[in-house]
Amino acid sequence: AVVSTQSTGGVDIMKVELRRNTTLETFFSHMRGQFTPLEWDTIRGSGDNQLFSFYRHWCLKESYVKTIGTGLKFGLQRIEFHLGGPLDREGGLCETTRVLIDGVRQDDWVFEERSHDGHVTAIAIRVPGSGWKEGGAGMSILHFSDLSISRVELGERDYFNLFNAKKELPG
Repeated sequence: AVVSTQSTGGVDIMKVELRRNTTLETFFSHMRGQFTPLEWDTIRGSGDNQLFSFYRHWCLKESYVKTIGTGLKFGLQRIEFHLGGPLDREGGLCETTRVLIDGVRQDDWVFEERSHDGHVTAIAIRVPGSGWKEGGAGMSILHFSDLSISRVELGERDYFNLFNAKKELPG
């Protein structure tokens, strides 16, 4: 997570790849319930970039739920992202994506998305009472190695225990 005296935030990074020797259609069918119809229309309408668009949306959702502290137990279809614009697959930046929760626009959230080295990164920053400002939160460019230097890999049991310990809803 990202924390400062004026805001809280979360980060998610994913490698853009199809996992588990599956097809795109099979992978998407397993993930169908995690996105709103508008988000699926955006993902499916992105031509040859569907997997990239999928991970872009996924990282946005993950960064949001990490910020609020619930993880994936928060109903992901309650969160809908309206992408601020295109994101170049290598070295792109977008700071204009907006979020709706239960259909209500959340103006005290800023999202910064980057693509780099075959990965997508989303950073969610909540600054209560700030309203949204053009130009994002003034973050610096970090390389993937900067973000993964102190990572700790969890075994399946450790991950399951951490996941189960989270509250279902914020509060």
